[in-house]
Amino acid sequence: MSSPPISKKKQKKKRKGPFKVHRYGGWLLYFWHGMRFGAWASLLRRGKFDITLNCLPNILTVTIWAPVNSLLYYLSEALYGRRADARELEPPIFILGHWRTGTTLLHDLMSCDPLLAAPTTYECFFPNHFLLSERVIGRIFNVFLPKKRPQDDVPVAMDRPQEDEFALSILGLGTPYNSLAFPRHGPVDQDYLDMEGLDEAARRSWKDGFLWFCRRLALKHGRRLLLKSPPHTARLKLLLKLFPDARFIHISRDPHAVVPSTIKLWRALYSTQGLHNPPRLDPWLEDHVFDTFQRMDRAYEAGRALIPEGHLVEIRMEDFIADPRGVIESVYARLDLRGFTEAAPAFEAFLGARGIHAGGAYALTPEMESRIADQLASYMARFGYEARG
Repeated sequence: MSSPPISKKKQKKKRKGPFKVHRYGGWLLYFWHGMRFGAWASLLRRGKFDITLNCLPNILTVTIWAPVNSLLYYLSEALYGRRADARELEPPIFILGHWRTGTTLLHDLMSCDPLLAAPTTYECFFPNHFLLSERVIGRIFNVFLPKKRPQDDVPVAMDRPQEDEFALSILGLGTPYNSLAFPRHGPVDQDYLDMEGLDEAARRSWKDGFLWFCRRLALKHGRRLLLKSPPHTARLKLLLKLFPDARFIHISRDPHAVVPSTIKLWRALYSTQGLHNPPRLDPWLEDHVFDTFQRMDRAYEAGRALIPEGHLVEIRMEDFIADPRGVIESVYARLDLRGFTEAAPAFEAFLGARGIHAGGAYALTPEMESRIADQLASYMARFGYEARG
């Protein structure tokens, strides 16, 4: 039996025009909206203006908004810059771990501690002037955020904890997250993952920008910073030079879940944040995930030996899911962090409201399982995971 003919109206709807957007995981606001004009222009030049028409409306809104960010930056610095630069930084607590290992969950939970301050999405997406503008502009942009992240069910809001790596990109600093702008060109700024291969000027510029942002966070919150960014996992040598007395919490997860979940994450972010669309990731994405995982793990293994005793705790996501209160209490005790008793009711409220679970299982091809066993064997042995098959 033949199918009924498709009407001309429906045929027209099915046509792919130059403005059709290919989304993986849904819509998400460009975080590039927080850039100053100079940083935005530099990003476009670096990508050789290789944009597509379907991204043009969002690109135009960023271009219109960028001069506003520049103006607000100068006003904010005139009002707060001197006080921020004079601010003494208490050694932060860093949450480490590969993407999709539970770093966000741990960050969200520990941010409930009234003695700690996690940077918010607004502060990370508008790092140039959040001291001045958050009350007004944060409310405006909050309207344009989805309720949940495109890659999972984690809630999204301008006042929720966020990873500081986004702020570094928006400030125009080197970070692998700059790859999100022009995904068809492949990964960029990979040396900023572990800070190896950079000349001293590039390393100094990154350190100055990172500390600039941290001091403004400290000025606003007046509390110890709780920072989470997966690339920090590979930057222990540098972070220890900046903060010799910092504390570190590393969370691991079975790579059989981490690898496919990370691929899904990048498909979503490159789709929603790319300045050309579709992102065309297939030629390089899987290799990139494995290469980054290995590079990060090597750098972490080398750097962890430099951490003073009692300043690092390693946990597994699987154990955290099974007993979140017990694990977090152990983390506080082992790192000699004060305030667990006072924070415990807030932790319990968070866990009761949010609920945590291990997530769905991934069906992997034999080739993927073999690659995980071969290339991530060191990671699995160190954290107690077994190869399959």
